[in-house]
Amino acid sequence: MGKQRKTWAPELKEQIVLAVLRGEQSVAELARQHGAAESLIHKWRTQFPEAGRARLVGDHVDHGVKALEQENERLKSLLGEKELSLYIAKKAWGL
Repeated sequence: MGKQRKTWAPELKEQIVLAVLRGEQSVAELARQHGAAESLIHKWRTQFPEAGRARLVGDHVDHGVKALEQENERLKSLLGEKELSLYIAKKAWGL
């Protein structure tokens, strides 16, 4: 079996990055403390100023949300129409 990737909570990423930026601890110390690769912490540190906390949460959170909400509304409407058609058909057949 392959090695599973560890998922990092956005809050923990933020704490680690801020500790590095404030100079409270080195990247190496934080990597050892949290069991993370130094390169990963460097990546987070680079991403943080670019887009702040939203970037640490992950890009996939924001992309497509609006489209999914619209699709959800469309499907709800379609389901309502189908339920109404079924209700009318049952009444017509006397069920």
